[in-house]
Amino acid sequence: VSCTGAQFCPFGLVETKQRAHRIAKKLEERIDLSRDVRIHWTGCPNSCGQAQIGEIGLMGAPARVDGKAVEGVRVMLGGEIGSAPELATQFEKAVPADDESLVPYLEKILVEKFGATPKSAA
Repeated sequence: VSCTGAQFCPFGLVETKQRAHRIAKKLEERIDLSRDVRIHWTGCPNSCGQAQIGEIGLMGAPARVDGKAVEGVRVMLGGEIGSAPELATQFEKAVPADDESLVPYLEKILVEKFGATPKSAA
């Protein structure tokens, strides 16, 4: 799930739609999951992408790399919908949103918290 992000929204702090698609594809190439995991992307705190109800929620936020401001995401975990809804809780405040940082970060979360297995280990 993704809002329109910075590409089409003046409030967006990060580009979401193309990034969400690209990162999902890279994760599918690197890991196997026994079930779907809902990842919600939202470009800003207005949360049109409803990051708080994603099993993994990613909200646009500033991050720093080598002391310089870069596009980043706030990571939330544990959102649920349905008969026992829960809001996600903040897991990490500022992760750089570039693919080189975010893909391995999400891969680690999916392995440790959601039982994913690296494809190289299969």
